[in-house]
Amino acid sequence: MKPVAIAFFTIMSPFALYGLWKAVLGAQKAIVGRRVAAVEARRTYDPVLRYHRDGGEPLFLVSPKHDTTLFFLEGFRTQSPAGMYRERFQKLFETGVNVIVPVYGLQSSPFDLRNRDWRLEEDLRLVGQVYDAYAATLAPGHRIIVCAQSFGAIPASSVAAFSSRRPDALVFLSPHNAELDFRVSGPMIRWLSRQSAWLRHLVRFSWAAPAPGRASVWDIVDTDRNLATAARGDANPEDATEYGYRNELAARLMEASILPAVSGYDAWVVCGERDLYFAQSGFDRFASALRSGGNRVVFDRLAGSGHMVLLDADADRAWAAIFAAIGKPVPDSF
Repeated sequence: MKPVAIAFFTIMSPFALYGLWKAVLGAQKAIVGRRVAAVEARRTYDPVLRYHRDGGEPLFLVSPKHDTTLFFLEGFRTQSPAGMYRERFQKLFETGVNVIVPVYGLQSSPFDLRNRDWRLEEDLRLVGQVYDAYAATLAPGHRIIVCAQSFGAIPASSVAAFSSRRPDALVFLSPHNAELDFRVSGPMIRWLSRQSAWLRHLVRFSWAAPAPGRASVWDIVDTDRNLATAARGDANPEDATEYGYRNELAARLMEASILPAVSGYDAWVVCGERDLYFAQSGFDRFASALRSGGNRVVFDRLAGSGHMVLLDADADRAWAAIFAAIGKPVPDSF
């Protein structure tokens, strides 16, 4: 081969390989997208705002007569941040508690929107603005309880650390932490989740499979409750390796830069002993970090529950923690 040809191929080969790599990644998204489309055909999304219309829109149950608010933050990429708990939230409102559930980040989104380029800072800014705007309208003495499920612990702790109007109490349910132990989709996906730092450059998606020992993809131990939740059709059928990696980084940021600034609160931490997303030591470390910051922490580990503690067998105890933070007894009808 002539020197000119050798030089040409030497120069062009990296570009060709880069183009092939991008084509492979694009093909993966297209293939998974077509498969997801069959699932999402059974859902309805707003044509402009793209909210999932069955429980995925922001929830604002507010009366000026009430003197307490539950500011609730669900987890990462969930389709129905308020919808999964809508009946309970309505009952809570009827007891005299306002309920605010903003939709943030990749929540309540169809495939293309929830697999866009995402940054944690977007979530922290949006949640902080919603919280501050709402808190600014409240009368003196109005209590705000910030409650978070899973990934919601990150924006919740950011609100507690940095908002101008401090919440009056904090509740963390299955809080996100740096000890991710992704057992929810079986041993292969668990192994893959630990390789996300490099694997995200080669494999973009995996397909959600029924969780070991669970009736569906939901990490809910109680079979009847699991199937009832699955029947809503809210689960995202795909997992994204890129977001697995970014979730690790987000947890590290929270533990290094946000939790140390959370101080002087009454806080409740509730987790399921049979959680398939995080190691139990991660929840212990989360509670310990709060205590180290001078917070008064009540910790409750639910023996019969997985990750979704408000929907599982011990849900009444998880809701009791919320009522304890609110400062009211749990009504008999709740």
